[in-house]
Amino acid sequence: MSSQLDEFFKFLVAKVKEKEDLKKLLEDWVGPYDGKILQVHTEAGAQYMVITKDDMKIFDGVYPSPDCIYKASSETLLGIFTGEVPFKDTMKDGRLEVIGNAHESDPLANLILAALMGAM
Repeated sequence: MSSQLDEFFKFLVAKVKEKEDLKKLLEDWVGPYDGKILQVHTEAGAQYMVITKDDMKIFDGVYPSPDCIYKASSETLLGIFTGEVPFKDTMKDGRLEVIGNAHESDPLANLILAALMGAM
């Protein structure tokens, strides 16, 4: 992974571990399921996020059956995650390919926004 994107993921995981309000967002997102798996493919390789009701972890590699897959450059994904690049624009112009349950992007965006707002 690009080091900036990797650092962003580490920031997000750290915020989730320390803030109860973010854990509540995870619980609401996961709902009745055991968890959610989001796969990310960039020019630097593959990583996946495991989201459970009270935790979030990042792993290198490919998960066999993720809920959603994001394929884009590290720069595009970081721009989307930080709000600098509109998500829908990247899908329209082909910089981002989303496979699977794209609706999982909404709770991810809400989690990221809450983490960023809490960091200010």
